[in-house]
Amino acid sequence: MLLAAAMTKLLSKEPIVVGGTAQEYWAGGEYHPTDLDLCPLPSARDREALVAVGLSKRGRHWVREDLPVALEFPGSGDDIERTVVVEVDDVSVRMISCEDLYLDRVRQATVSWPREDVSFDSGLEIALTNYVSIDWDYLRDRLRAVVSAEPLVGNLMAGVNRRVRSRARRAHLDLAAQRK
Repeated sequence: MLLAAAMTKLLSKEPIVVGGTAQEYWAGGEYHPTDLDLCPLPSARDREALVAVGLSKRGRHWVREDLPVALEFPGSGDDIERTVVVEVDDVSVRMISCEDLYLDRVRQATVSWPREDVSFDSGLEIALTNYVSIDWDYLRDRLRAVVSAEPLVGNLMAGVNRRVRSRARRAHLDLAAQRK
């Protein structure tokens, strides 16, 4: 997250932390990132700034020998509607919301659907960890919008969501019963 704070100060447009670092933040599981994923894509001025601080582009990553993780800019982030602010050494770093990260994982899980993969597991982990606080109405509305705009993908996402939510609900009820 320190690197995210540094990038927040360096880049012209405030970056949003996405990917595995966001997964670790929202799900709290053991995750050892090899890169820091940020959106949006860097502008020409940003690329110059990255080079000016000693980073070089190797494939899809920006690297520097003394940094333990690489930087990656996986996309525009146009589908991110909600973010939260995380304070890191007095720097406000934007993080993708739990709900938008969940939707990202659900979308990724459609690639191998109905087989469950790591993206499905990630979505389930987010749902389990945040079951009480997640905005399920927001997710329902966003999924409806995807179904309307992209029927094939949207319907697959709805199927993944139903299975994830059902499992998360059962686990939440089981945990509540154990507490009694």
